[in-house]
Amino acid sequence: MKSYSLPSFDTYPISVHEFMPTNPNKKTIVLAPAIAVPQKFYFNLARYLADKGCNVFTFDYRGIGTSLSKNISSLKSAGFLTWALDFKTISKYAKERFPENKNYMIGHSYGGNSIGLSDAHQYYDKYLTVGSQFGYYKHFTKRMQILIYLNFKCFVPLTTAILGYYPSRWFGLGRSLPTQAAKDWATFLLHPESMLFFKKESTSIYYKDLKKPMLLISIEDDLFAPKKSVDILGDLVYKNASVTRKHLKPDDFNLKSIGHFDFFRTKNRDILWHFIDDWFQL
Repeated sequence: MKSYSLPSFDTYPISVHEFMPTNPNKKTIVLAPAIAVPQKFYFNLARYLADKGCNVFTFDYRGIGTSLSKNISSLKSAGFLTWALDFKTISKYAKERFPENKNYMIGHSYGGNSIGLSDAHQYYDKYLTVGSQFGYYKHFTKRMQILIYLNFKCFVPLTTAILGYYPSRWFGLGRSLPTQAAKDWATFLLHPESMLFFKKESTSIYYKDLKKPMLLISIEDDLFAPKKSVDILGDLVYKNASVTRKHLKPDDFNLKSIGHFDFFRTKNRDILWHFIDDWFQL
């Protein structure tokens, strides 16, 4: 594993880790993280994929993990659209580093939503997402609707105004977020158009241009990405892609739970990671 930084579109340094295979199979995989989740969470999966022969890249969006190179309150413009350009930076680099490879992408939650927020799709041959969803909160359970509304309607504007950032840890939502990222998350969840609302803020939205094969995985006990919201993502947002849906139920694998995160944990390597192997033919 090598660690280094790459300058994003505006020269901001993005932290990258590259996992190199012993026996390359001419396949590159980029892992795009969920909101407020540092790249190290995906290291075990990255090592597994490298052992399979893949060149694997992980990274942190600006303001997260080891891409927090400034005071978080100073990152005024760090939000969903700049994060998508950070992802594009890594995608372009990975393709240029191994131009003969097939390029694949695994997106977790927002990571899977970010594909169309820039034209990074041009660098990929196939996609897989886990827990990526059309985020409008009214597609969630009643309990989650209440929690989402209170948090993102009240606490996000309050804490960002006072602190200059969003203390996600206080609410059990991972690493602290720059103000704009927290506000974009609120838009993503509270606005009926979810991520499609960002078309009104930027003409550089490319969801309609995604036409490659895409596996969308939902999980029965994932409170952050209920099945209905993942179905809508495939039907409405990625409607031009060649979408395959897979819905996982913990009981089918003799598991008590999987939730929003456990797909990526090593304890489920022999139980769940074969879906990645099968989709990318590793």
